[in-house]
Amino acid sequence: MPAVNPTKPFTLLTIAGTIYSLLFDFESVAKAEELLDRSLLTGLRQRDINSPSITMVRAMLYACLRVHHPRLTFDEVKVLVDRKNIVGVWHKVLEAWTAGLAEPGEDPDADEEEKNPLKSQN
Repeated sequence: MPAVNPTKPFTLLTIAGTIYSLLFDFESVAKAEELLDRSLLTGLRQRDINSPSITMVRAMLYACLRVHHPRLTFDEVKVLVDRKNIVGVWHKVLEAWTAGLAEPGEDPDADEEEKNPLKSQN
């Protein structure tokens, strides 16, 4: 099983009573790119976000499931997405995409103390 960074944010998705943990990391993006045969790291197009293809939803779902659910095959993941849940699944995939690829927040106070260590002694 791949190492999981416990500080990386994940998104929960429930399908047919089963809870899945979605996480996008660099490897997940690479897997989705491989499955879709296109670059995703530079971002998703507005058209993709508004009306994704079934293939895109399935590929990205599979890619972000691999970290916490490595035993699921692509064929098993494909059947999780159907006409009734595709919109909800896509929203969760986008939520995971946004959370997983966001740059970690910076603490402005910590930066100021690093620049001027004497400031905290006043």
